[in-house]
Amino acid sequence: MAETLQKMAEETPKSDEGRRFEEFFQEVMRHELAELAEQYPQQRSLSIDFQKLVLFDHKLADGLLERPDHFLKVAEEALEGLQFPTAVGSLKAHVRFRNLDEDRVIMVQNLGAQHLDKFIAVEGIISLATEIKPVIKRAHFECLHCGLKSYTFPEKNILKTPDYCRCGRKDFKHLDKEDEFVNMQNAQMQDLVEKLKGNSPTSHISLWVEDDLVNQVAPGEKFLVTGILRKRPVTKDRKQTSVYEKLLEIWHLERSEKEFEELEVTAEEEAELVALSKRTDLFETIVKSIAPSIYGYPEMKLAIALQMFGGNTDKILPDGKRVRGEIHALLIGDPGTAKTATLQYASRLAPKCIYVSGKGTSGVGLTASAEKDEFGEGWVLKAGALVLASGGQVAVDELDKMTEDDRSAMHEALESGTISIAKAGIVTRFNARTSVLAAANPKLGRFNPAEPPANQFEIPPTLLSRFDLVFPIKDVLDEVQDSKVAEHILKGHRASLGSDQEKMDISPEISIEKLRKYIAYARRNFSPVLTLEASAKIKEYYLRLRKMGMKQNYYPVTARQIEGLIRLAEASAKARFSKHVMMIDADRAITLTEYVLRTVFMDRETGRIDSDIINIGQPKSKIDRARTVLEIIEDKERDVDMVSVEEVVKEAESLGIEEKKAREILDQLHKQAEIFRPKSGFVRTSRKRRD
Repeated sequence: MAETLQKMAEETPKSDEGRRFEEFFQEVMRHELAELAEQYPQQRSLSIDFQKLVLFDHKLADGLLERPDHFLKVAEEALEGLQFPTAVGSLKAHVRFRNLDEDRVIMVQNLGAQHLDKFIAVEGIISLATEIKPVIKRAHFECLHCGLKSYTFPEKNILKTPDYCRCGRKDFKHLDKEDEFVNMQNAQMQDLVEKLKGNSPTSHISLWVEDDLVNQVAPGEKFLVTGILRKRPVTKDRKQTSVYEKLLEIWHLERSEKEFEELEVTAEEEAELVALSKRTDLFETIVKSIAPSIYGYPEMKLAIALQMFGGNTDKILPDGKRVRGEIHALLIGDPGTAKTATLQYASRLAPKCIYVSGKGTSGVGLTASAEKDEFGEGWVLKAGALVLASGGQVAVDELDKMTEDDRSAMHEALESGTISIAKAGIVTRFNARTSVLAAANPKLGRFNPAEPPANQFEIPPTLLSRFDLVFPIKDVLDEVQDSKVAEHILKGHRASLGSDQEKMDISPEISIEKLRKYIAYARRNFSPVLTLEASAKIKEYYLRLRKMGMKQNYYPVTARQIEGLIRLAEASAKARFSKHVMMIDADRAITLTEYVLRTVFMDRETGRIDSDIINIGQPKSKIDRARTVLEIIEDKERDVDMVSVEEVVKEAESLGIEEKKAREILDQLHKQAEIFRPKSGFVRTSRKRRD
């Protein structure tokens, strides 16, 4: 029967559409066909710009959009009918159209019944991709009564048997060994975060990918896909419901290199942005435009602004190492200091940002989760927030409320911009080139003025050290400051219903929309290069701090701070629309870094900047005192079996360690299992005793 059908098809006269497609291929696509023939059968698809078809025959183009099944079949038959020569015979390839009209590019959340069986395009980010599987392209059957063979074409994952045989019976045997198979892959796409408005939830659409398009998508990558929207029946309690699922059958894949900074900027807006970049009070204006309803914190707001501009991305060293350009900032503050409001404003201002809260976020929600494949028995990886926001920003509120295991998932993403996954037998790596703006509370809920801020962070040093800037936000009891804060808040509430003048007093100097486009324009057009003067300034600052530490054997900064200074300086140059990182940018980066060092890294007891406060979790002076006390105990253990606490405290005092500090150190050493108490008033080291 198959031979009969083939013969009938050959004898059927060509339709007008078929002839027009042949003319289109011969007149417009001749060069592309020649290139395809050279690479055939490794390449089996002819990619066609839809606009070329529009110019050739707009009726043919309109028909393709409204009746894609018919016109795509006619196009492929016309291509095959040309008998275009290749090294292995005539050309038999897929016809794949791209670059549809803008009104045919639909957001995932807007896909509905009006788009069913229509040719459309969707731009989004891949959140899930399965492994490839063989799927039946043509299923063969044999009648159990007369033995006549026939075939059917399955519809996606639904295998259909013939309705009736020529003999009038409907009992068939499936000849699976004669079936024709093709590779397929399922994927899931969601709307781009930067295109969602307001509180719109993220929508998803399942993708059906076949043949030479498989294994081209991965979670976290952006694509503009062209295809036909299908419906798939939903069953409940083994009964089909009247509601259908949506499925996008993919005909063309185009990786989108556009990052979040690809916002539309008109020529008039571009002129306004360039004029803004030349203002002498540019940075003061930008700072005042970030969360204007929140009083004060100019250094913190400057850091958020520089974070959005970011350093240069995709810098590759000669040895192949990638240096991240993303700037990470952490806000740790007392309750009521507007941390959450700051993060929410930043998420609205950033052209691409995902806001998450520590209480409702897990490690896999930030990185990637392993899920059961709904189409099979295997597992697939679904991208998390850090992957989906790659190229943008993630705002993590209440970071301290996350479990230690969940927080540890962020380490690699913060340091190298990647996420390595080994789950359910799947080993892979995702891009997560994402800036992180996080907020947390102090260890005991509120800062203790008598203790250094760094000692009150609940976040482990290994994670803290990944942040370029750490800001402790304290609620200080000050009558003058409190009066200014109260007046600022009251002014904001009056302005919400007041006169235009009152609204102007509390409004940002640069509107959110304009500042967002300013940031996007800077990121897209400028990758400033370090000048020798700026490099020398950063080097001089670093060496000066290191020399200070060398004299007294402590570590004020590490080499990690150099890269942080470079990122901040590059962000400053971008904000000025400059192609070079100048001395003024290096000074701005150093000033901001110095503020953080003096606020967080300062060892109050010695008055020195000590990076070990963050890198190790305690200042070197404290480590040295603990080592001194431990050495006292070890020295006395040579003569006695148990060492008296009073004797240890007395000798520590003779070495300049106060009694209170000595007893605190003993308690800390006991918690760390460095010593133990065999009985009240005596201690012993937990290490093997020396001879």
